[in-house]
Amino acid sequence: MGNKIRVLVPSSGGPGSINMCRSLNMVPDVELIGFDASPHYLLLSETSQRWLAPKRTPPEAWIEWLADLAAKTGAEVFLPNTSPDALLFAQHKERFNLLSFLPSERAFKAGEEKWLSYNIFLEAGLPVPRTWLLNKREDVADAFDILSPAPVWIRGAGIPGKGVGVASLPARTVQQAIAWVEYWKGWGMMTASEYLPGRNLTWLAVYQDGKLVASQGRERDAYVIPHVSPSGITGAPAISHTVNRQDINDLGAKAVLAVDPAFNGPAFVDFKEDEDGQPRITEINVGRLGTTHHFYSAAGANFPELLLRLARGERLPPWVRQHDVLPEDLYWIRTLDGGPVLTDARRINDLLSAGSDQLSALD
Repeated sequence: MGNKIRVLVPSSGGPGSINMCRSLNMVPDVELIGFDASPHYLLLSETSQRWLAPKRTPPEAWIEWLADLAAKTGAEVFLPNTSPDALLFAQHKERFNLLSFLPSERAFKAGEEKWLSYNIFLEAGLPVPRTWLLNKREDVADAFDILSPAPVWIRGAGIPGKGVGVASLPARTVQQAIAWVEYWKGWGMMTASEYLPGRNLTWLAVYQDGKLVASQGRERDAYVIPHVSPSGITGAPAISHTVNRQDINDLGAKAVLAVDPAFNGPAFVDFKEDEDGQPRITEINVGRLGTTHHFYSAAGANFPELLLRLARGERLPPWVRQHDVLPEDLYWIRTLDGGPVLTDARRINDLLSAGSDQLSALD
């Protein structure tokens, strides 16, 4: 193990980090050192070492502990897959003798503040849903006057320090929308946007100093336990498949560079299609790969390995190209305590056409 690259993975018991570890465990020259502030979720870490960490607040204790852990374990690279871990490390990276491959604080700020990124995209002339910041009840009425009779999408604006997360609701009346904002104590912290009825798309990319290195598009087809969310969207796709679309390739790249023309590291841009099937940008997340990126690794495009090689200045994996690193219509299927399964559209169509009495013969 002495010749292996030792990689620190924070929050290693969380879903995004578990999937990062599964991808990195596919790389033969890597040893993973995981840590988590939860003694329970730490047990889920798929790493060779597991360390119980302090919480990120106060940050100074976390910073000192991480620096000590890096020295103690001989770790070389820090690869986070949660925004808080990535941002805190980026803000204090001079305190650590660790390699990383992360965006600027400017980019992190835009990724965390959805209202800020919306205005950045709007000013750049990129297609976004019409959106209002809700400071008072009259703002809700104004949005409904323009957008009704369709539902109006009410959600948290992602303004740091104001405490409202996503909290999404497709509201059908002014009264319903006002009640939702007041339930969350969300005046000045939530937005109203036009409801977009089309497909739910995302585009994952890695950049190096403003140059696109690799990317892949995907459509989210269904979500895990959708009944627990008023919108039916939980942030955890149960079924998704690869798409290779020039429109989201182009718009994704423009969105990333609007946030930071010298963007460095990973980002993913989310889209929703309007009634004409045209994608509009709904948000950008920076400094992480999302939860289900192990889909791509299992299919042959290991984005965590790419981040590792870039951090160390090494030759890039052979699958790397700027766009569409995987074929279309690969499916990733998972649910609670089940899966994941990698398959393709042909396999699913075969099952549909075979009939239930022949399913076992196709396995």
